[in-house]
Amino acid sequence: MTRRRQWFVWAVVAYAVIIAVVWFGLVNLYQASRDRLDQALGERLLAVATTLAPRIDGRLVSEAAAGAGKSSDELQLLETDFKSLRQDQALAEISLTSGEGIVLVASNPSLQVGLPNDFLGLDTSEVDAALAGVSTVTPLYDKGGTLQKSAHVPVYDFDTEFDINEVVAVLTVSGNADFFGSLQQLQRGALATGAVVLVVLVLMGVFLYRINLSFARYQESIRRQENLAAMGRMTAGIAHEIRNPLGIIRGAGEHLQRVLEKAGIEDPVAGFIPEEVDRLNHILSGYLAFGSNRELVMEPLDLGHCLHRGAKLIQDEMEKAGISVSLPDAVNKVTVLGDPLRLQQVVLNLLINARDAMPHGGNIEVALACENSNALVTVTDEGCGLSQVASDRLFEPFWTNKEKGSGLGLAMSRRIVEDMNGSLDLYERVDRTGAVAEISLPLHGEGS
Repeated sequence: MTRRRQWFVWAVVAYAVIIAVVWFGLVNLYQASRDRLDQALGERLLAVATTLAPRIDGRLVSEAAAGAGKSSDELQLLETDFKSLRQDQALAEISLTSGEGIVLVASNPSLQVGLPNDFLGLDTSEVDAALAGVSTVTPLYDKGGTLQKSAHVPVYDFDTEFDINEVVAVLTVSGNADFFGSLQQLQRGALATGAVVLVVLVLMGVFLYRINLSFARYQESIRRQENLAAMGRMTAGIAHEIRNPLGIIRGAGEHLQRVLEKAGIEDPVAGFIPEEVDRLNHILSGYLAFGSNRELVMEPLDLGHCLHRGAKLIQDEMEKAGISVSLPDAVNKVTVLGDPLRLQQVVLNLLINARDAMPHGGNIEVALACENSNALVTVTDEGCGLSQVASDRLFEPFWTNKEKGSGLGLAMSRRIVEDMNGSLDLYERVDRTGAVAEISLPLHGEGS
């Protein structure tokens, strides 16, 4: 697992833990606040009911219950008191119900006097307790999206002659929906807080992710600079030793050409020796300049000719490896600005990489096309592709997955192309197994 993937996994775990902790805290806060408000509301409703119940004449209630809730002046006065108290205390309902469940007095027109109180069916156990002489408060429950809570208190008929206290009715005081507004606000606040925390965490995650990417790019830049410095020290040490034999080889090649000319023998292969010595000298100079920002002196060149020339140099090796190389038609001239010898080295590097990827032979297709204001060169092989290669390290100096590779070919090739204001990239083939190397260079002159 790469460091970036490890960082991502740990970040996801940390975020999940933080969100779980925040959500758990908000849920506990809401539940604790809900329970506390529920308790406070129950105490208030019970206080109103227990204060009001002793003021009700039990004998009057008994008579009203016996008369099936028939209206009387006293009951009308009691109804007026209920309505007034309901308005003053911002209650939903104050009602008086007989032991048989018949409404005797109600402050709300929704309950009709003389008819059964259907609402008491919701609080059966609490009403039974009140009829048994125990004041009770119902739990807070949701009915059709509306929160409800009531207090039920017994109303007694005191018979002083026989010293009997008989429960003749139940006084019910119900909370107004406005009482529960604070709970709903608390719930909305908890949800809003959770949403804000989640958004902040997401933004923070994006910010940290970008910082991590920037840090990774910075580390990559530092590592590249270290590699360049190491390569600079290496090449500086061997440059002198390499250039001396190159000069001798070039002189020997020129001597061989003169001898062949005097003998009347024309062999173009002999001309390759000085040219290849010059190319090797350019390669060595390129290694020395790889870590520097030295400007190049470029010239217009025929890209198609450069491709054919590079393929010609490695033709014998390709034939021995059982590989055929198809080249673009060189009739149409495509002109770019660049260093012919160094660009030829890039072509050679790409062809060698394609060859090494096909140990059992195959076909390499070199194509040349113009797209907008750029010339595109593609080198397509039938090898193993890039799936087993760390794609982010392909162009890293000194990194290679070959047993005998130096790890400098692709790094040098990309640097050469970038010095020519172009780009070099590698892609996986989409039609079959293999890789595609793509060079993009700005067109020059008529083709631009």
